[in-house]
Amino acid sequence: MDSFVEKAREPFKTALAIVISYGIALAMDWDKPFWAAFAVAFVSLSTAGQSFNKAAMRMFGTLVAIVAALTLIALFPQQRWEFMLALSLYAGICTYLMTGPKKQYFWNVSGFVCVLLCMSAGPDPVNAFDTAILRAQETGLGILVYSLLTSLLWPVSSRKDFFAVAGQLASGQRQFCQSGLKPGNDSDGGQVQALKGQLLQAQTKFKELLDAAESDTQEVWEVRRYWRLYQEQTSKLTTVIGSCVKSLADLEASGTPHLVTELDSFLVEIDHRFTAIKSMLTGQAPEREPREINLTLDTSGFKALSQFPRAAVVVFHARLEQLDQMTLSLFETTRNASGFGEDEATPPRMAFPTLQWPDPDRMLAVTRVVLTLWLAFLAWVYVDSIPGGTSMVTMACVYGMIMAGIPMVTLRTVFKPLMAGVVYGCLVYMLILPHLSGFLSLGVLLFVTIFSLCYFLSDPKQALAKTFALAMFVSIASIDNQQVYSFTVVATNMLMFPVLFMFLAITAYFPVNLRQEKSFLRLLDRYFRSCADLLSGMQRDVHHTETRFERLRKAFHIREISSIPTKLAGWAKFLNVKVLPGTDAKNVQALLPRLQDLAGQTRELVEVRSSLRNQELVDALGDEALDWRRKLQEVLVNLGSAPADLQQETYRTHLDGLIQRLETRIREVLEQSTAEQFSREDEEDSYRLLGAYRGVSESLVGYTAAAAAIDWAPWHEERF
Repeated sequence: MDSFVEKAREPFKTALAIVISYGIALAMDWDKPFWAAFAVAFVSLSTAGQSFNKAAMRMFGTLVAIVAALTLIALFPQQRWEFMLALSLYAGICTYLMTGPKKQYFWNVSGFVCVLLCMSAGPDPVNAFDTAILRAQETGLGILVYSLLTSLLWPVSSRKDFFAVAGQLASGQRQFCQSGLKPGNDSDGGQVQALKGQLLQAQTKFKELLDAAESDTQEVWEVRRYWRLYQEQTSKLTTVIGSCVKSLADLEASGTPHLVTELDSFLVEIDHRFTAIKSMLTGQAPEREPREINLTLDTSGFKALSQFPRAAVVVFHARLEQLDQMTLSLFETTRNASGFGEDEATPPRMAFPTLQWPDPDRMLAVTRVVLTLWLAFLAWVYVDSIPGGTSMVTMACVYGMIMAGIPMVTLRTVFKPLMAGVVYGCLVYMLILPHLSGFLSLGVLLFVTIFSLCYFLSDPKQALAKTFALAMFVSIASIDNQQVYSFTVVATNMLMFPVLFMFLAITAYFPVNLRQEKSFLRLLDRYFRSCADLLSGMQRDVHHTETRFERLRKAFHIREISSIPTKLAGWAKFLNVKVLPGTDAKNVQALLPRLQDLAGQTRELVEVRSSLRNQELVDALGDEALDWRRKLQEVLVNLGSAPADLQQETYRTHLDGLIQRLETRIREVLEQSTAEQFSREDEEDSYRLLGAYRGVSESLVGYTAAAAAIDWAPWHEERF
């Protein structure tokens, strides 16, 4: 009984809010009262903060769309083609911003509501302003009613979940350090990899809860900039810990001592810092201030090592220092966010976004939405009596933007719940609504229907089906004071959506095939080409000043190799391995950490190479380094088109030879040099550079080993 009551609370609030919204809109004799029901259906979420945040995005998005729609109608009152060009440009901009990291729902609403208003008022521009104001009224009504009910009936704050997940992040990073940096660790071991996966999931959940907590928790809202900084720092800290773990594992695998004299004391201090962070998140002041640990190397042991092990030790030492600074910064940020800072520090300001090259995947989403919109528009113009008319164009934008946000989901997955919602809505429209009289009977029908849909489709995995079912029922019923029943409504809806999905199917294969395995291969190709381009961009002149174009190009490729593994993880979840013989889902998942490691090592190589200060050292290493880079670029380009075309052992032998020649050359250069020619800092730079070369090489060997477990031939085959 308790579980039923707990599960029924949110459906009850949603159903009651829709009934009240309908009652007020009908009493005020407003046209299209189902717009208010739409607002309620789409902003109802599990916590008050999440609902308030989404409601605000919907309201502000609607207001922006109203301004844009009225502007377009005023600028192009009689120019049909210019009007459509401007409208599709606006929808494309909203789609690009919607597929970005921030305010996705705001831009989604801004895009499709503008198209809806333009198509509703375009044929009748005299009533455009009235239609726009009505949309704002209906949306505001639905949001207001649901917000009041959420605040009064079983309000669920996100505060508890927010601080719980923040604590999980601190505990998870502490365990990651303890498990990964203890003697005998294995960076590829099950425990370490499991902790890393749990941290990534906690970071994703923390970001979602932070948006909600800012809306319903005052103490979070007041220091929201510190919490945003906390989110950013925890993400970077996880990467730094992973780098330290990998470096220590590489040292132990090669039998090289780490030579850090105070490593045990350092790890104890790091553990204290994480414990203090966890206590502050639970409302307890830290017991003591962080202490500084001098991370020194055993000089005699360091001199006894050869060049290659020295490089690994230097890299490990540098990463420990980075871990030290990151944990100190996170401690201070947590103290300020939790209210335990001694002084009232000024919260950090968010930096303005810098100019960047467009993201190819987001541009592909824009292309798909605009192409779908134009196909529907041309069909409306040139096909007489096409089902839906202007509604077809509006729905093309709505569902085009939906599919742009989830490109890895097949149309079949979306089409089934959508048509089920259409059939259900048509049956209610034809068999039940005509027999009702008065708002009491209508309210009972609405409440029972909405409650049932929300209750039986309450599982998060059924969110898409619930959305379509609610949308189709409310849209097809089209409840109004002057209710008219016609079989044409049923026939139109039953015919419009198959035509609409035909347009969506066209854009799923043109201009790019969006099948999961094809998209996976395309992302891999872009990943390896970006790695190769980053290597080719390393200048031999250390005093070379990068041009604006070179900086943009470098930033673009770094963003590509950093973001593509995450994108591949999204596509990997939807791969249909049944049609890919020789492919195991576990083997595909095993590729992702390898790609993340390679991305991190490549970024480090580029950073180390750009930080070199001695031109003579670069010139002395020129031929060997250039040979290594050219061979590696060739391998990377080949891997883009054939992910497992190289045999692991053959490649390792070839790469080890290149690294050995490079190590020999570094040793010769340093032994033949004088103190005036190369300083101690130059020697450390050479060790770090050699370690970076080795890191990239080992990461690439690790990827080829994982890729060899997959039969890639079926991935390249065409199927329909």
